[in-house]
Amino acid sequence: MQEVEGQRPPARFGGKTYRRVLSVLGILAFGAILYYGGVEALRQVARLNPLYLACAFLGAALAAFVTSVRWGLIVDALEGRKAHSKLQYFYYVMMGKMSSTLVSQYVGDYGVRPLALKASSDTSMGRAFYSVLVDRFFDLMLSLLFLVPGLLYLGGLISPEVLALLIILLVGGYWAVMAKNHHLVSRLLGMVAGAVGGLSPKMPRLGGVLARVASTLEGAQMGFEQVGRRCINSANLLTLCRYLAMALRAYFLSLALGLSIPFWLIFLAVGLVRFALLFAVAPGRLGVLEVGWYGVLALGGVETSAILPFLIALRVYGLVFNAVLALGAHLAVSLKSRAAA
Repeated sequence: MQEVEGQRPPARFGGKTYRRVLSVLGILAFGAILYYGGVEALRQVARLNPLYLACAFLGAALAAFVTSVRWGLIVDALEGRKAHSKLQYFYYVMMGKMSSTLVSQYVGDYGVRPLALKASSDTSMGRAFYSVLVDRFFDLMLSLLFLVPGLLYLGGLISPEVLALLIILLVGGYWAVMAKNHHLVSRLLGMVAGAVGGLSPKMPRLGGVLARVASTLEGAQMGFEQVGRRCINSANLLTLCRYLAMALRAYFLSLALGLSIPFWLIFLAVGLVRFALLFAVAPGRLGVLEVGWYGVLALGGVETSAILPFLIALRVYGLVFNAVLALGAHLAVSLKSRAAA
């Protein structure tokens, strides 16, 4: 069919436009946090309690270690053998985290980890990429289980006790289904991927984004089918431990600032913010991280004067913690290589 002369086809809201818009919005949101936080908030962040700060660092280290153990289980299950040591997996995870502070997570964490795995072994690039997708899938599923109860609580419809009960029931039910028949979840992934892919030609403005989402889900399904029930059960437990470790990191940072934010609210925020971070495309997930935390804490009754320094501390010390852990992992790998030589 020929186009009418002088009439342009509708603009396609593809990946580049999507990334640019969200990147700009994320950077503006982060700038607003710094602006409204003011000098006093920065001073408060600089005067943290060193003991609680050390505990927050241990929480960050534990979260990174659990992530590396979970990813290692997935890679070993896909390979059918023990492919790397725990130290190497930890090093590759930290490489991904540090890269994601400079570029989008889809280039950093989703790109650097598979490349590092491929470069250090005979693992195919496709299998290395699937391993990261499956690894992230467990975060997504736990966050989704937090989503509905969390929104009901933040909307004032249920109490904290009912919130806790709903989360326990949903997580327990999900684990029971996965333990009995993980193929059911795999088929569900395939159905969602097919549905999203079918929407791509019908929504040309979002076609590029939807096609990539469908492709990602298909990759996760392929990897998920291969890891097996035992690996899945272990990964589910490790995911819960990972969320608890991240909540401990944030909780001790709040204590270091002299704030009294309930641990259960921080734990809920971790689950909901991890879901929001799926849509973060700006370097370092700028903006999405801060807006997510601000929304949950504000709706949870925390005052803005307490939230702003907390958000700045999360950003600043999160970067410092990752840098220290990445440097430590690099030195440990280097020393191990020299000793082996």
